[in-house]
Amino acid sequence: MATRKTGNVTPIPPARLTRYIALANHKGGVGKTTTAMNLAGALVLKERKVLVIDMDPQCNASIAFNIMIPKNEPGVRHLLKETPLPLSQCIYECGPYCDLIPADVGLAELQSELLQGPKARTRLRERLKTCEGKYDFILIDCPPDLGALTQSALVAATEVIVPIDIGFFSVAGLARMMEIIEEIRETYNPDLRMTGVLLTKYDNRTTLSSDTLDSIEEQRLPLFKTKIRICVDIIRAQIARLPVNLYAPESHAAEDYAALAEELLPAKVIPLRQVRHKVAQK
Repeated sequence: MATRKTGNVTPIPPARLTRYIALANHKGGVGKTTTAMNLAGALVLKERKVLVIDMDPQCNASIAFNIMIPKNEPGVRHLLKETPLPLSQCIYECGPYCDLIPADVGLAELQSELLQGPKARTRLRERLKTCEGKYDFILIDCPPDLGALTQSALVAATEVIVPIDIGFFSVAGLARMMEIIEEIRETYNPDLRMTGVLLTKYDNRTTLSSDTLDSIEEQRLPLFKTKIRICVDIIRAQIARLPVNLYAPESHAAEDYAALAEELLPAKVIPLRQVRHKVAQK
């Protein structure tokens, strides 16, 4: 198991600007955690400093990074409490360029507390301010719902990636996802921007994949050029607790996540007001 940091986070030259990206979708099984882990791996290979935050009480990202903690150990739950632990105590090393703030099963107990007032939902944002400039990317893996934990992540983030898998119900839920992003932007976080929809489990040989792509394009939403293709090496890498970029560097999945990382680096983020304007012109 990786060791928890006991001092300050790894020093990084101050010229770096941190990008806070939430991976959010209220539908489960669409590839949020898979993308968090493998995008982190792809960014690390590009020598970008990455912090992954697990906001899901199911602890899937923590399991993926092989850092499982009991309730009494410091983690993201301790950052969200009214009286928090110092951030540095909640960060665990996963390698020279990657750190993790893990979840524990007790995280679900905070949902009602975080709904008690607007200040509660800004706790994560306030406590991440000390990370500014110390990481290139902070990736926040959200639970499969639109509850207080996801809302806290969206308040803390400046960008959102919405992974969706191939299928009608994923596309149908995009409208509600866009609504909650817009509500957070107007109420708590005017800096929040939609980076793009990420297609996962894609297979260009099937009509379903092309139909799903067409449906997203019809909604005039920002869409990554990169599509994460179906690849068994993703599952094998998860079992090995490794990013696919390290487990199977020659695989289609490693190629796709490397392309996604490359697509992110120019920081082309589309404002939501521009998205709404395009939809209104449809």
